[in-house]
Amino acid sequence: MEVSHSVKERTIAENSLVILLQGLRGHVTTVDLRDESTATGRITNVDAFMNVRLAEVTFTDRQGTVSHLDELFVTGRNIRYVHIPDEVDIRATIEQQLQAIHRVRYFGGRDKGRKEFPRAKHK
Repeated sequence: MEVSHSVKERTIAENSLVILLQGLRGHVTTVDLRDESTATGRITNVDAFMNVRLAEVTFTDRQGTVSHLDELFVTGRNIRYVHIPDEVDIRATIEQQLQAIHRVRYFGGRDKGRKEFPRAKHK
């Protein structure tokens, strides 16, 4: 399970349902696009902005033409709907992703190491 190193991306993911999509990494799913085309493939990466990278893709355009691609990158703004596979436990997936984010955030313990959100010093 890969967690973003960017504080901004982790914060966005932690406060939205994009962590569910990040938990689908390795699953085969269908992504419906805004132009009425679909892409079915294995999710290899999802960032906090819902940009999705798929591998072993079957792409169907709006006319019904089918293409097979090794890899496809879809920007978040072009996604209409992501089908969640039936075998995925939504609640458990979200909880796992949140735990992974918190492990990165509090690496080395709560009172040790570099603070991700330093407190303002009062004079």
